[in-house]
Amino acid sequence: MSRRRKESPSPARAASAAASRTWTPLLALALGAFAIGCTEFVVVGLLPQISVDLGVPEGAVGQLVTLNAVAVALGAPLLGAAMARYAGRPVLVASLLVFGAAHAVAAAAPTFAVLLATRLVTGACFGLYLAVGFGAAARLAAPGARARALAVFQGGITTATALGSPLGMLLERGSDGTEGWRLPFLAIAVLSGLAALAVLLAVPGLAPLRDQSLRERFAVLARKPVALGITAVAVFWAGTFCAFTYLLPLLREEAGLEGLSVVGVLLLAGVLGVAGNAVGGRGADRARGATLVAAVAAALAGLVLLFATASFAVAAVAVVGLWQLAAWSFVPAVQARIYELGGDAGDAAVSFSVAAFNAGIVLGAGLGGIALETAGLAGVGLSASVLTGLALVLTVLLVRFRPGEGPHA
Repeated sequence: MSRRRKESPSPARAASAAASRTWTPLLALALGAFAIGCTEFVVVGLLPQISVDLGVPEGAVGQLVTLNAVAVALGAPLLGAAMARYAGRPVLVASLLVFGAAHAVAAAAPTFAVLLATRLVTGACFGLYLAVGFGAAARLAAPGARARALAVFQGGITTATALGSPLGMLLERGSDGTEGWRLPFLAIAVLSGLAALAVLLAVPGLAPLRDQSLRERFAVLARKPVALGITAVAVFWAGTFCAFTYLLPLLREEAGLEGLSVVGVLLLAGVLGVAGNAVGGRGADRARGATLVAAVAAALAGLVLLFATASFAVAAVAVVGLWQLAAWSFVPAVQARIYELGGDAGDAAVSFSVAAFNAGIVLGAGLGGIALETAGLAGVGLSASVLTGLALVLTVLLVRFRPGEGPHA
């Protein structure tokens, strides 16, 4: 009586199982990134309500956004270095849980000082989660799919950009009284807990990185291509947020859009940003240098066209979408490039890249404010275009480096 041979899985089935083992943990990481990212964009739509409820001038309440960005910029490299000796999954879970707990405190904050203090904690956890998460996504990536893996993780942040502010405003409006702003903070706390559970269950154990001193982590900045890439990130995102911070006044004053029309444009920009994130990841795995240069060049063209056609509503809306598509295509491509150029210190290099993105947000918003005061919206457009043009030059130089080598022709 012959024994039936145990059938081996077909190549297609084996490939499908391998893909599932890769993409499921990446989606769990992306859920955490979405929860983390909501804190940055939800608050923007709640500033007037917080101002009224806590009796603080709206300009001072705006520091909730600035302080969070500064804490992210510091938390990514510093906490990333401090936690490098620990396994990746516990650090990711702990950062989400502390982040959620801080939002629960924020939801019940009796004073503005307490609310402001929670932003330091949430910003630090934000930076830590992104620094460790980008490194984890890169390590989980299938061969030849690193940029796509980073795009999946970054997609959580991009989706938060698209949905965070509108969802927060809807939650706030669904409550009675000026204390409605507390409900979105509570929702983020719950979402963070769910994301922590997803990461715990879906992300495999990741071995700790080689224990490095802070000096060793900072040594990656001495590598010229890494420093160039991080500078390009900061300058490009400064140009992007120099304009994006003042997009609402541009749409209202120049294009004549109001109310739901403006919300619709922001949602369109966010959705195309999510699409751009996917396009950038896929393109970077096939032709990283060409994708990087094309993304920055298209973003520059979009900025110039936006301020040139702002008085024509239909054209302005179309250009906003194309601009955001290009801008977010840059993100996974440049993260993959910086991780690659960092070599054995790729995780450290990415942590500084995260810091550079947030430094760019703070710098761009600040320069945009100065430009608006001195030269109006035209000055904002010029400043944003000059910064993005400089980023294009830096990006062209960046793609001329090979890992471990100098620039090549």
